[in-house]
Amino acid sequence: MTVLAGAHAAQADPVEVISPQADGVSVTIYRDLFALITETRTVDLPEGPVTLSFDGVVETLLPESAVVTDLGRALEERNFDYDALSPNKLLLKSIGKSVTITRTMPGTGRVVQSRATIVAANSGGITLRTEQGNEALHCSGLPERLTFDELPADLHARPRLSIRLAAGKAGKRSIRLSYLAHGFAWKSDYVARLNPASTRMDLTGWITLQNYTQASFRGAQVQVVAGKLHLIDIDDGGTSLTGNSDNFSDESELTEAREEARQLLQTDLEPKGSALQLFGGCHALPEPAAPNQSHDESVERFDMVIVTGLRGSMRMSMDVKQNAMLVEREELGDYQLYRLPWATDLNARQTKQAVFLSKRVKIERYYSYVFNAQNVRNDGDDEDLETITPASMVSFENRKASGLGEPLPGGMMRMFDTADGDELFAGEARMSDKPVNVPVELDLAKALDLSLAIDVRRPDPEELRDAELSERADVELRAFNAKGVPVTLEIRQYAGAYMPGATIPKSSDRFRRKYGDFAWRLRVPANGTRVLTYRLEMPDVADDQ
Repeated sequence: MTVLAGAHAAQADPVEVISPQADGVSVTIYRDLFALITETRTVDLPEGPVTLSFDGVVETLLPESAVVTDLGRALEERNFDYDALSPNKLLLKSIGKSVTITRTMPGTGRVVQSRATIVAANSGGITLRTEQGNEALHCSGLPERLTFDELPADLHARPRLSIRLAAGKAGKRSIRLSYLAHGFAWKSDYVARLNPASTRMDLTGWITLQNYTQASFRGAQVQVVAGKLHLIDIDDGGTSLTGNSDNFSDESELTEAREEARQLLQTDLEPKGSALQLFGGCHALPEPAAPNQSHDESVERFDMVIVTGLRGSMRMSMDVKQNAMLVEREELGDYQLYRLPWATDLNARQTKQAVFLSKRVKIERYYSYVFNAQNVRNDGDDEDLETITPASMVSFENRKASGLGEPLPGGMMRMFDTADGDELFAGEARMSDKPVNVPVELDLAKALDLSLAIDVRRPDPEELRDAELSERADVELRAFNAKGVPVTLEIRQYAGAYMPGATIPKSSDRFRRKYGDFAWRLRVPANGTRVLTYRLEMPDVADDQ
């Protein structure tokens, strides 16, 4: 639908065609607090030059990212206009204009109206010029209000993107408008229910969509993109509010930066009704009261949606039904795209969840401790003794043979144990992006009733030189299991990049290499003890200089 404005204006005035709303919209949300909005609109263009205006675009759009296709004529200029209509802006834009002031006389209740001109509107209040002289609004002691004859033409109740087009063929056409806008986010979360034997888990993956803006989308096609884009900080002319993800040393730093940006963004996008407080003292309107949380439209809403058919959706509990439709995954070059297979409303200030994964996965549960014998110093003593608590681990292979075999977007994994039919929270861990065929290890908690005593002995430096070694450590690890059941304990001797040529010439148990480390698997008996001994040696690498 289009609206032709200025049809009866003078011939020199530009013709403006206003597209009030989109016919259809697609919202593609990225992790870095922005989205690609793609709208289809039907417009009816005249033959001559025209200004085409799009109402209802998102207020946080990046104008330089806007692309309009299928116009059939040349683009001359584009503008983004969002001087938002508000009481403050209305007053500031109406300085020098006439208004009607309405006052209610005390005692009689008689309403008296008179004309006035706004002389000034600033932090000190509003000054009016009437037939009686200059006066301040709301300082007469009488109930009074202002009525404006018209709204300033450059104030808009909704954001507007305008483009100026050259002359061309007249007629209706369907066009597409695409642009990037800040204020959108998504994340993935996982809920895992472990069976009593801790050999399998029912894994459910949730996508959480967040719309921090004041824009609402009806019947939108929504999808999210997983992957790491190369983005430049917005201060350097780029799109990202956090900058290039490669600048962060690990996923936790990037997550923290995104959360800080999200909080700042959410604050910046809050409704600006509180700006009325600018007019303190004799202000233009009463200062707004605290919003009624049960009725305020700006309050963030939360929807958990699982679709059970193509023609509708329903709110459900955390239990995923067997016939629930899942978000569809598609490969998109170096990224993964997750598409909601149904049209949905994404309202302003709304959080919405949908299921994208539901699998029964084979797992392994064990205890683990990663030890670095090189960093244990005896400070002149014959031995160095430490008592350590291993971590409780859950691991699985991201393969079809294990019941999975799908790319896993990074997110929080929350696990629940099953005991006597009840579910108990077992712990949580943050998981980074995991491609197919990559093993996953999650540290859930510290072990209870399981501990390690570590004894490290080293020779004197003279003996090391004679053996042409830079390091040698004889390690004894003694595991104490106070549980009533046997447990599996994995010991890993760290062997980082600074330990080239490290070997284990002697060991009481067979070991293997895991992620470059030396690893042992020990079965510790119930209410018993298990001992591991080994020797770590590092050759003396001669200095080339």
